[in-house]
Amino acid sequence: MKIAIGICEKTNGRCSTMGCFRAYNNREKHFSSYKDVDTELMSFFSCNICSSGGIENLSKIAKRLKDSEIHILHLGACAVNCKADKLEEIKKIFTDLGIDVIEGTH
Repeated sequence: MKIAIGICEKTNGRCSTMGCFRAYNNREKHFSSYKDVDTELMSFFSCNICSSGGIENLSKIAKRLKDSEIHILHLGACAVNCKADKLEEIKKIFTDLGIDVIEGTH
């Protein structure tokens, strides 16, 4: 199963992203359901929906994920707690393409 992780671009330079990777690698927290599932982390990207052209850019990322047969997107806590209050809009971009969205990584 191919999965992706999306984080908030505003955490760049402040977050090491080790929590997301540790949780994925150890199959814990929001990745615990994959303990006995063969998964491949295919993408780790920053959401930029708050930026100029952000919706268009995020839609392009979603299309690339879909074209690469990624089945599940995990949103990091930084994206889940979107300060711009766009979580539902972010999720819809991916779910409209058939990508399941899980709120959380670690």
